[in-house]
Amino acid sequence: MNARLLALLTLLLPAATLAQNAWTVTPVDGTSVMGEISSLVFEVRNASTSTRPINEISLAVDGVAYDVDGGDAPAGWSVNTIDRKERRITYRAGGSCPGPFGLAPGASARFTLRLVGSPANADVIDGLLGGNASKKASEAREVCSGTTFSGDPTLARWKRVGLSATLTVQPRTLQLGSDVTMQLVVVNRSLANQSGITPSGPVVVGDARFDTVVTAFSPASLSLAPGATGTFTGKLRATGEGTAVFQVSAGNGTVSTAPASSLQVNVSSFPALAEVLPTNIISGDTVTLWLTVSNPSTVNYRDVVPRTPVFLGTGVPTLLSGPTPTKSTALNAGNSVSFVWKYKMDGLVGSTFQFEAQADATRAGSPISTSRVLSGQGRIVEHRLSIEPASVIGGATNRALRYVVYNGGTVEIRKVKLFTPDATFFKVSTNPFASDTSGWPPLAVTNNPKGYEWTAPTGQPGITSGQQRSFSLTYASIGAVTRDTTFLHQMELTLADGTTVFRVDAPVTVFVNRLVPEVDALVAIAGQNRNTLVWTNPSEHDGVLVLRAVGTAPNTAPEPGRRYAPGETLGNATVVYSDELSVASTFEDTGLTNGTAYVYRIHNHDALYRYSPGNAPQSLGLKSTPTSRGPGQPLWCYSVGFSTLQQPITELGVGIFSSNTSGRVTANLTNTASPALDGNERWRPVQLQGAVQSRFPTVPLSGLPGQYILTGDQAGYTQAIRTDTGELSWRSTTALGTIQSFPVVQLYNTTATNAAYKAAFPGRDLAFFATRLSTGTGNKVVALDAATGTTVWTYAPGDLGMVSGGMLIDYTYNRLYVGARSNGGSLASLRVLNSLTGTELARLSLGDIDFGIVRYGSSVNLALVTNSDGMVYGVDMVAMKVSWSASVASRPSASVPAFSQFARPVNGGFVVSVLGATDAEGRVERWSVTTSTTTGTTVKKLWSTSIPSPSGTFSFTSGVVQRLYVGGKDEKLHELDFTTGADGRQVSLPGALAIGTPTVDNTVSRLHVGTQDGRICAFPVPFP
Repeated sequence: MNARLLALLTLLLPAATLAQNAWTVTPVDGTSVMGEISSLVFEVRNASTSTRPINEISLAVDGVAYDVDGGDAPAGWSVNTIDRKERRITYRAGGSCPGPFGLAPGASARFTLRLVGSPANADVIDGLLGGNASKKASEAREVCSGTTFSGDPTLARWKRVGLSATLTVQPRTLQLGSDVTMQLVVVNRSLANQSGITPSGPVVVGDARFDTVVTAFSPASLSLAPGATGTFTGKLRATGEGTAVFQVSAGNGTVSTAPASSLQVNVSSFPALAEVLPTNIISGDTVTLWLTVSNPSTVNYRDVVPRTPVFLGTGVPTLLSGPTPTKSTALNAGNSVSFVWKYKMDGLVGSTFQFEAQADATRAGSPISTSRVLSGQGRIVEHRLSIEPASVIGGATNRALRYVVYNGGTVEIRKVKLFTPDATFFKVSTNPFASDTSGWPPLAVTNNPKGYEWTAPTGQPGITSGQQRSFSLTYASIGAVTRDTTFLHQMELTLADGTTVFRVDAPVTVFVNRLVPEVDALVAIAGQNRNTLVWTNPSEHDGVLVLRAVGTAPNTAPEPGRRYAPGETLGNATVVYSDELSVASTFEDTGLTNGTAYVYRIHNHDALYRYSPGNAPQSLGLKSTPTSRGPGQPLWCYSVGFSTLQQPITELGVGIFSSNTSGRVTANLTNTASPALDGNERWRPVQLQGAVQSRFPTVPLSGLPGQYILTGDQAGYTQAIRTDTGELSWRSTTALGTIQSFPVVQLYNTTATNAAYKAAFPGRDLAFFATRLSTGTGNKVVALDAATGTTVWTYAPGDLGMVSGGMLIDYTYNRLYVGARSNGGSLASLRVLNSLTGTELARLSLGDIDFGIVRYGSSVNLALVTNSDGMVYGVDMVAMKVSWSASVASRPSASVPAFSQFARPVNGGFVVSVLGATDAEGRVERWSVTTSTTTGTTVKKLWSTSIPSPSGTFSFTSGVVQRLYVGGKDEKLHELDFTTGADGRQVSLPGALAIGTPTVDNTVSRLHVGTQDGRICAFPVPFP
């Protein structure tokens, strides 16, 4: 055409006629893997100079080397048709004519094509099919006008590779300076042996840095037969905080892998991990989102709150529940907490789902947040394969795997074929179908690709829409691995037309068995016909298995890799609860027989069903006995599994606090209105650095809200715990040495506090702790600021014996009384110190003092001192000297003290619990103390009552009747008449071994007591 004619046509024709309707298609992710389902991502652009949108796109594969399996559409689009014979998929934009809808000129969107490439002996280049004249061609259209856009889709090329690769990185949360281990699993999907395969990378994508190679990839190279699997492992060190994804590839110059990407890793002082499971679902299924945050520091975090997750994907999520829990008030150093959401996920086949999650907290009063972390991506599929079990221990023999096929499409499935997995790791049994109960005739297929095939019997339905069927194959042995290794098992599904096929796959992980951590702080609360178990999940956790036996501990460990269902029998025990993908930390076991002792083990497991030994709280399991709450029965018992003989501390009308030999402080609530809530935890047990061997004070502290427990442990650490939350207010950073004695506090805000104290410590309280060092002489007493734990003064004379019992504060004279061992009589055992300065004011030699020092009545300036040889002293608190003494008992032996508790002052005298040479020789005695100007002080025994190895006593007056309560090694609590000593009533705690010193809450007429077998129980008083 000449220039004059072109110019004339330009003048005569409308501008729209000359506009060009064009499109381009560009590969974004351009790799497919032979013999596996691969996803290819293409960016389609409307390159028109006209105004027409693109609202229908067809992508067709060039050649017969592929089966088209499906596709994913961007937002506003959907997969319209899949023509597997023509290897063509059509996407359609949402909207209706006359429009406009779809891609406007200049706009672009990404479309995913899923396909399965046939194996070949070398990597090859493939592409989309072009040419608008062919019905199989790739094309773009505007459906309202029928306009087809011009372009060359054959430019969209990709590589079909002969090796597949999967990359895992563990752990996914870590601190700066820690290491991650990378594992690259490579499978030879080509038809020839491949040698000299070497890894390339890793490439770190993200702001976290891993600049230090701790261990290079090993081995240096791999040789793999067709279908064989090999692994490379390496280790990197984190050198910069943030999030990152690792990418690694492998090849030998002839065949290669596509770059394999790991899930996201978070390096932080407050790291987080997000996971969404399952990842292949049918529309309408429920998915679980986990957010796990950790505290790897030495400082406790407060108020951990998850943010609302951000949804990423083309599916439609509907929140069903969560977050569970809504908040964690405390995240102590070294611990982690998980939050869970449940979503119903709807959408068209190919829709994706992914979440971004984050949490906030405070650290030392300042706000802190985790990184924004991504879960893996999931997808809504038409057909789904799941494998049970999905994990199996390496080296297992005669193991059956069950392949469950679900049909979410509209056409019946008539045949399924399992492709033979790598025989090195999955050796098929000589009788492979021995465990199959599908009802479909199976067949071993020997031609390539080899496998095992099941076909629906003629005249019987196949797998219809919305239905599933299981097919089992038995493996003679599972190969050993050196690291947990995941293998893809693939199945081919043939539809009713006999030619349409789908490929589905699912992972099976062969794992190395190892111990996973136990649940922590496992306790049981016994109620009417029920036991309620409560525990804390460790950071490595997927679920738990709860076993229950009668009278004795469950005796059989669960099999690694196996899932158990409630009602199954395991050894002498019954499975009463099991879960997965769960943050549940309580279980109520109901329908039990009151008075029967049940023993539990809880086995924590990870995602691969590796189980913990079930030795929490200890190897004998946890015993709990339901109670009828009737006459003579406890109102509730709280089982912790360790000796709880220490006398509980009462918060009147609210609850109690106690400690046990595992080094935990516990808190229970009193609820007289609702039996179901009575005895429940106030907060989770607080783990200290060492065992707590004495009671502790609970006091308000000047300038701080609430009340506080002040206690020391046998590891030598001191701490303050809030009574309302269980939060550690402070803990000493260095150990004093073993602490066993009852600490005491001198408070600023009391009517007893004098002006001298207030002048010395304005607005401050002092807490006093003493050590019990094995040297016997180098002990010390320290005064700490009770609000901060900082040292105020130290008394370390160099000749102080072990301090085991409690100390006494004299507010009137600002004096601290300290009882200690005498080191064989060579040391003065009672020291009187100035509580303001620690200056020694007096010392007395009163023999070994292993018990607390108490004031003898509020109106008498006399301290009652009990020594281990059986002497009781009255010490004048003005003159700081002995006023009177009485020989009350004698030691049963050199290693056994004369008493089980200090002499308890009562009504013009005291009560003692005397230990005999045998349990039967134990007794409780009441002594009177009278003083006259003529005869002086007379100490006289009023009565003696036999109690087997009695505990300390506690007095309670109901009406006008005063009673004493005492525990014994006969597993009974005894109620003694105060006047006569008559042992009038008893209640029993079978299996207790020994019963500790009780305490009584007189505001609700309730007794609390601990036992040697690890229970804390409540009884109404007086006894019936």
